[in-house]
Amino acid sequence: MKAYPIELRERIVESVDKKEGTLKEIAKRYKVSKSFIDKLIQQRKEQGHINPLPHGGGEAPLIDEEKEVLIGNYVLANNDATLEELCDYLEKKTKLRVSITTMHRALEKLNLPRKKNSL
Repeated sequence: MKAYPIELRERIVESVDKKEGTLKEIAKRYKVSKSFIDKLIQQRKEQGHINPLPHGGGEAPLIDEEKEVLIGNYVLANNDATLEELCDYLEKKTKLRVSITTMHRALEKLNLPRKKNSL
């Protein structure tokens, strides 16, 4: 979802400052949620601005660069390994158990084939 434009944010804050109604009424007028207005006012109070904040970044991947190198080297040496075997190998080496889906995504990221054939 895109961030609300700065112009809308400014109008909302101005309406709150001028006490043009309750937060619920202002939210209804501008077609935003009351919680958005609460967060906007809190952000202005804590950070001194109402600009949209950057994306939080999400959850860190389970398979980092070090593990990718480990997997890549194993696949190059054992190009007939199944995804399940790769998961077992990673668990044995790093004590991290990942799903077959996660392993498949890691191989796609490395541009390595998952099928059992010669490279």
